[in-house]
Amino acid sequence: MTRPGIPTPRSPDHSSGAQRLKPLGRPQIVDVRTDDSGEPAFVRFRGRPARQVETIRERWRIDDEWWRSPISRDYRAVVLSDGRHVTLYHDLLDGRWYVQHGH
Repeated sequence: MTRPGIPTPRSPDHSSGAQRLKPLGRPQIVDVRTDDSGEPAFVRFRGRPARQVETIRERWRIDDEWWRSPISRDYRAVVLSDGRHVTLYHDLLDGRWYVQHGH
């Protein structure tokens, strides 16, 4: 039974809105210069000048073995000096930094 004004999984309003999850794009390698504590201080995207990391908004870590292809990453949601919000991660297995864009 449905009630007027309440979206159901089949209604067109159900998938729209602020809480809709968006998939992340394919990660791209970026150059990151870290500070003395290992936090990202500058980020340089291919073909662009380096941008300073103004704020680290969030940090998290993922360690997984899904399944038999281990993953070990330190993530940072950062704000750059040009105002862009990006998600970076340091791959602890290959030592590289990546940017992960949303769609």
